[in-house]
Amino acid sequence: MKEFRMKAKSFKRMEDPINRNSNRVKYVCYIKADSIPLEFDDWMLTNPREQKMTTNVANKIVESLDENQYFHELNRGILMSVSDIKYDNSDGIVIIRMDNPEIHGNIDGGHTLRAILNAKSKNILSSDRYVFFEVFTGIDSPVELAAARNTSVQVDLKSIAELENSFEVIKEAFSKVGFKERISYKMNEHSENKDIDPIDVREVIAIINMFSQTLYPYKTSRNTLSETHPVQSYTGKEASLKKFLNLGKNKRERMIKDMMPIIPDIFKLWDTIECNFAAESNKAGKRYGTRKYSKYNNDEIVDYSMFSESPLKYSIPKGIMYPIVGAFRALAKVDESTGQYSWIKDPLEVWNAIGGKLSTIILDEKSETPNDLGKNNNLWSNLFKEVYIYGYMSQI
Repeated sequence: MKEFRMKAKSFKRMEDPINRNSNRVKYVCYIKADSIPLEFDDWMLTNPREQKMTTNVANKIVESLDENQYFHELNRGILMSVSDIKYDNSDGIVIIRMDNPEIHGNIDGGHTLRAILNAKSKNILSSDRYVFFEVFTGIDSPVELAAARNTSVQVDLKSIAELENSFEVIKEAFSKVGFKERISYKMNEHSENKDIDPIDVREVIAIINMFSQTLYPYKTSRNTLSETHPVQSYTGKEASLKKFLNLGKNKRERMIKDMMPIIPDIFKLWDTIECNFAAESNKAGKRYGTRKYSKYNNDEIVDYSMFSESPLKYSIPKGIMYPIVGAFRALAKVDESTGQYSWIKDPLEVWNAIGGKLSTIILDEKSETPNDLGKNNNLWSNLFKEVYIYGYMSQI
């Protein structure tokens, strides 16, 4: 249990008008800004997004805090969830206690709190600044309140899902991959760190979804090849996230746990194809560098691979990457007794064997734009069947 003391004015308790016996009670007051402890920085997990302090909104908050003594009237204030709160009227001190970082802490007004803490740490915070504080006790989960209050900039679905701990199984699955620290699970995460190129968790989930036999079984109930392909993984990252979340907690966690044996291979395959697609195309006589979207410029580095950040002399658009990587789901098999995934044949071996042929199938398409390629169901089907046939023949 952590205890914090702050100087306050106009403290007021507001009981729930619907249920006066509820433990959920709201308190409001004005808090002297320079009395807010720097340790509040450790109590931000309840806010559904990271605070990006370079936006216009953030800059205006910083400017108002610095220049206007009526900051407490101009700013919406800070919303907190706490375990307990007391007010000592004799000396105007508010005492709050917090013990669970997943329930207690800042829910809304994160940019305001961050601006105050930054100014205080730099010793540039005026001593006459106050900020409106709204404090709730008795909250079991901050999710609903956070989603409702964070409206000045719309909070995205992944941020709410992160607040609900929906990605814990994803974090477990990626605990040993090299890019795990770059995965962004909520809005603006890593945005202040110029050394990190974030990977949206929706992108990660969209790629996993392609290989899921729960979401995209490649065999029908009649044991024929399905004509439904995971095109949505390319066209809709938000839709892919919804598809994953709509499975429900137990089913999606089981899906990821079952897929864990192949998940690292999927992303290694993506990286291998991204780094070698141009070379395979050139070997097949397709001169990939003549395509405008390749960005080829006399062997200069024009891009970096998404996961390993390897330098690339050719850029490979996602409209190419998704259909070709998705084709390798034809090699995934599921143990009927355990549900565990494995490979019919090592996907990297298959890529090395038929990568040139797969590249040719893509580059022979009449479409000139990668976006059209990524949306082309026939292309997805042709690539899938090529990998499926190779995998099937290798078992004979």
